Amino acid sequence: MNSCPPELHSYIVRLACADDGSTVRALLRVSRYYHAIAVPFIYQSMALDGEDRISKVAATLEKMPSHRRRIRHLFISDAPSSPPSSSKREREDRDPTVETAMIKILHFAAPTLESLTFLATTPCTSTCLISQLFRHSFPRLLELTVHGYYPFPSMPASMPVLQRLHLSGNRNPHGLFQLGGLEASCPSISHLRISGVERAVAFANELESLLQQSSSPQGCIASGQQVLFPTTLPKQLRILIVQTAPVSVKSVRSARLTKDMMRVLEGLDRGVRGDNGRPSFHCLDGRDADDGDESKRLKADWEDRLSGGEGCWASSA
Repeated sequence: MNSCPPELHSYIVRLACADDGSTVRALLRVSRYYHAIAVPFIYQSMALDGEDRISKVAATLEKMPSHRRRIRHLFISDAPSSPPSSSKREREDRDPTVETAMIKILHFAAPTLESLTFLATTPCTSTCLISQLFRHSFPRLLELTVHGYYPFPSMPASMPVLQRLHLSGNRNPHGLFQLGGLEASCPSISHLRISGVERAVAFANELESLLQQSSSPQGCIASGQQVLFPTTLPKQLRILIVQTAPVSVKSVRSARLTKDMMRVLEGLDRGVRGDNGRPSFHCLDGRDADDGDESKRLKADWEDRLSGGEGCWASSA
């Protein structure tokens, strides 16, 4: 190592620091030389868990020149680092400046970001936060995971090179494919995963119509009903995964809706294998995600992708 030039050391450090930030922090303490080599990569890859960490990093980045905050990989979650409280008052007393800090970090990271996992876990603010994310432009973003009650991306060419999109937290994302908004926003998307659907009969019928019938500009037929708006799958889409939420039957109607949804999704899983220009479809059992810690699971997927693994896409291999 001592015989290598600084340029090679810098390249090795850049590759080694593709994690949650722990490697670069360790290298900073090795020696003055390695401190100088590692400093440009302090913010290359960051995992921000909890309100305090998010607020501190946002304040630090705001004071930095743009060339010092080249963030390539980011995990950001407003989920509390301690176990969630059962007190409604404590949940409502969360610092409102955290949402502002999350948007600031996105703004600073957007020009250079390549992978992003974004969790907005507070029900009253998640939709607003995620809608602001979808209004940003991410010219280099290749992979995006969003968890929360998300709206649908629609801003034209906001993520022009995005290839893999994972949406989680909307129980019935019916309308996701209407009006071509998804393809307009992400024209290069090849992998799409939608997790946490529950009693989503309308969404299942929408998928069935798209995958088994041809769309028409006048609208398409889904389960005998006229759809008012045309629905289309992104042209580059090759893998489509739907994972159901853990079954929680609370009534006879709930049980019927769950059964109807699963009948459609399981039928697509058996019959759609990526032929005739259609994407390959996979339906995953929600029991695989029934551990109650979405933040931990999504962070593990993000870290696995950084290290060259399949992450949440392993089931489509």
